[in-house]
Amino acid sequence: MGNWVCIDFGTCNSAAAIEIDGRPKLVSPNNVPFFPTVACVLSRDKIVVCQNAESFKTHYPESFLQEFKLDIANSPDCNGVDYQKVVAEILRYIKGCSEVENNGARLDRVILTIPAIYTEQDSRKDIMRLAALDAGFTTVEFLREPQAAAWHYAYINDSHSAGLSLIYDLGGGTFDPALMDMGEVDNPTFLGCNSGVKCGGQYFDAAVYKKAQKEAKDMDKPLVREKRWNDYEACKKLKESLSASPSGTIMLSNDEFFSLNREGLNALIGEKLDLTLSACDSMLKTAHKEWTHINQVLLVGGSTSIPLVSEKLRQHLASHNASEVRIIRSMTGINGEYNHNYAVCLGGIAYIERLLDKQEQPPMAEEQIGILICGNEVCQLKEGVNTFGRSSEQDFSFSDPAMSREHFTIDVSRNSSGHYEYLVTTMSQKKATIINDRLALNLSVPFAPRNIALVDGATIQAGVTRFQFKK
Repeated sequence: MGNWVCIDFGTCNSAAAIEIDGRPKLVSPNNVPFFPTVACVLSRDKIVVCQNAESFKTHYPESFLQEFKLDIANSPDCNGVDYQKVVAEILRYIKGCSEVENNGARLDRVILTIPAIYTEQDSRKDIMRLAALDAGFTTVEFLREPQAAAWHYAYINDSHSAGLSLIYDLGGGTFDPALMDMGEVDNPTFLGCNSGVKCGGQYFDAAVYKKAQKEAKDMDKPLVREKRWNDYEACKKLKESLSASPSGTIMLSNDEFFSLNREGLNALIGEKLDLTLSACDSMLKTAHKEWTHINQVLLVGGSTSIPLVSEKLRQHLASHNASEVRIIRSMTGINGEYNHNYAVCLGGIAYIERLLDKQEQPPMAEEQIGILICGNEVCQLKEGVNTFGRSSEQDFSFSDPAMSREHFTIDVSRNSSGHYEYLVTTMSQKKATIINDRLALNLSVPFAPRNIALVDGATIQAGVTRFQFKK
């Protein structure tokens, strides 16, 4: 499988892994195991990216792009260049660095990890795919980020059954928890997620910077606006240092010291972290699970290095009589160490190894795609996206005035074992979708689609129209 690379395209930083001598290996340009997800668009034909772009931030701020991962479907106002071209240049740079790490051997196949909330019809997937092809890859596969992290744990754990796992993914931009059934650990099954909570490293950095600004203003020595990027980076490094040290001090552009201890950082970010626990509660409720059903919480992402994350999780588990649940940030298994920072890209390589092993096995009997039964009507699902609603433009249309024109979708796709998986995504912004008669997938403001995996026999209600799923 030597010509595959897995790229975890992140909000603040991206990472890549390849396979060397049968084991996943991080790509580490200049001995740094990540790529800043940044670009400086100097002209339509000159885009500087990743490590090479960082020095341009202070000189060309109007041409500098960062933290744009979730916005790539929009059009940036940056020298006439669209995000597809920017992403392609970043992927091209990562591809080149990966090939150097691969002893100069060509890497033309890529697996891109994506947020769990992305559906088959999400235009951001199309942009990523086209960007990867523009970057020189000939084969492009996608894998959900929580599934990739679960594959990394499965590899480290040498495929021992791990039961029900909650993936606590706290990176740079949003908090994206997911629920994975790892009873068959070499086939982690996605059960659901709750995405879009605005909590992560960039918000913590901003909170520290805002406090530094306030203290400087109170001292009547405001920060130098022209050097705000330098001050912001200094505050970011201070935050990171507090994961290992109880306190730290930096020098700011006003020539004054700014000090912060871990307790002070906790006060700044505590309420944001509470939102992550509420998101986990909601996800578990949607999946009809309790905290006591969880075998372990797998920490994923750089922001989980902050000690308060584990502390709040332990308190929350205790409040739900689930103190026995393991919180895994680091562990040593048969095949090495669990790496919470880079679990996603390392897991993508483990997934590819499993996928290639499966392709070498004798083919299974063809599995039939499931159906949705509505009264006397049978809705035969197809592979890909199936749309349901009142509009005649939907794949399955129903004359129910209580149903939205586009109410929900079902994504049908094969997992690594060749079996079909079914993911319901809510699309109605005004009317809830009720699963198994118990829980309405609530409507949030602003609206964000909700995902949940379907199991055999599950019921769905949209308006007054009721469906039952059969495999």
